[in-house]
Amino acid sequence: MSAAKNISRKLLLTAVFFIIWTGVISVFQIRPIYLPGPKDIINSFIAMRASLPSSILSSLRITLSGFLIGAVIGVGMGLLMAYSRTFMNIVGPFMEFTRPIPIFAMIPLFMIWFGLGLWPQILLVALGVSTVLGVQTYEAVRNIPSVYINASYNLGAKKSVMFKTVICPYIVPHLIGAIRVAAGTSWGLDVAAEFMGVQSGLGYTMIVRQMYLDTPAIIAVVLIYSVLAIILDQIIRLIERRLTRWTEREKMSF
Repeated sequence: MSAAKNISRKLLLTAVFFIIWTGVISVFQIRPIYLPGPKDIINSFIAMRASLPSSILSSLRITLSGFLIGAVIGVGMGLLMAYSRTFMNIVGPFMEFTRPIPIFAMIPLFMIWFGLGLWPQILLVALGVSTVLGVQTYEAVRNIPSVYINASYNLGAKKSVMFKTVICPYIVPHLIGAIRVAAGTSWGLDVAAEFMGVQSGLGYTMIVRQMYLDTPAIIAVVLIYSVLAIILDQIIRLIERRLTRWTEREKMSF
């Protein structure tokens, strides 16, 4: 399918969605507090236009910092657990214990341990991302076919060289999906982080608008989150294409 046809199809589907949305509100006389129309949401964007840039920048700072820190720590810990049995015995049980704990349940503890401010929020996002990617990285290494490992050892490669030349390149395509999921999750973690006494950001804006039952503004913020998440996901996909051009799946098209 050509790019022009793909864009036309998406525009058509968007137009149909907005027509159905407006029609449902009109036919069933739904109040804006429950389901506002597109016009109400546009008006909310206009009303918040002065504060939106600073709110977006604040949420971007928390989300991207937490995501990058959590990705480095999570992937690094996963590789270290696969590389060192001692490290696995020390850190593995801790990760298995913390992984099922809902991150939202950690908010009161983070407020007690670290207080209020930017870094506790970043650490909360980083914790959620690192837990997911740590487990996924370790499992990706475990699932490498043994023939690759045995072949590298038979050719005289040391363990460190084998990790660098065999394991790390092999797991990259398998980690991209987990990284994309973690990136999407980081935006939800940002909303949770902004419950920790912050007075700026998109999450804080949602909290304030909820107090006033301003549904159009809440949906407007949700749409902004969605756009930011899509942009970050597309950036990761572009990086994926450059890093995994050698894989068979990059040659497949549906």
